[in-house]
Amino acid sequence: MEDPNLSFKIINDEGVEKFMNSQIYQDIINFISDLNTSVIGVEMKPLDKFVLKSENNENIDNIDNMLFLSKNVYNILQLIKTMNVCIDKCPPIKHPTRFGNKAFPNFCDEYYKEVDQQLPNILKDSGISNISEHTYQLSFYLKNSIGNKKRIDYGTGHELNFLLFLFCLNKLTFFSTPDHRHLVLVLYKQYLECVRRIQVVYNVEPAGSRGAWGLDDFQFLVFLFGAAQLSYNKEIQTNDVNFFFFFFLHNLSFIIDMNN
Repeated sequence: MEDPNLSFKIINDEGVEKFMNSQIYQDIINFISDLNTSVIGVEMKPLDKFVLKSENNENIDNIDNMLFLSKNVYNILQLIKTMNVCIDKCPPIKHPTRFGNKAFPNFCDEYYKEVDQQLPNILKDSGISNISEHTYQLSFYLKNSIGNKKRIDYGTGHELNFLLFLFCLNKLTFFSTPDHRHLVLVLYKQYLECVRRIQVVYNVEPAGSRGAWGLDDFQFLVFLFGAAQLSYNKEIQTNDVNFFFFFFLHNLSFIIDMNN
């Protein structure tokens, strides 16, 4: 997504060097590190098990406290889940092509509308002073996290836009430190499931044609967070692992399925 009201500042090697020596770069790295630390040794749980924390359920003995979401996390989760609704509204068009279904731009337009409609209300509902002033840039990052509408591609740069969406919300105190685990295990996981569906339904091309030159052409953070989950147990054996509990292994399984 391109926007005439925003301009890219990192367009050459000099810009990259300036950025990597900036405080904001260090803040982003620290944010990633904090998220990573929050999921060390923590297994994933099915997304439908997580619920909004309320006075009615917080004292129930048989519910794992990790399954309770703060209001702000819960509201962002609903916004991310709207991607699935938009995909359903825009089924793929039958036409001969190696990459990129022409229905993808229609999906993008649908989701842009949902972001424009829902995000301002979510920010207002948070009660944080002046946070609505940042709606425009926050929506820009989220809209750019689903792929490039014109090129019909998706890659780690789009994944980074999603991270920056969370990062900016965190800087604005929209999230608290106890939320960090849920940013990974709930919000990032839901985002990952949605963009995987985008990959399958619209056959989007890996950004840059060759992808990220890694284990996965589309994602990077999934392996970082997945490694943190597995790092607690040096003696873990292959037969002991349930792929659905760990980002790293679950993503490898998805890659294998996609390539078969």
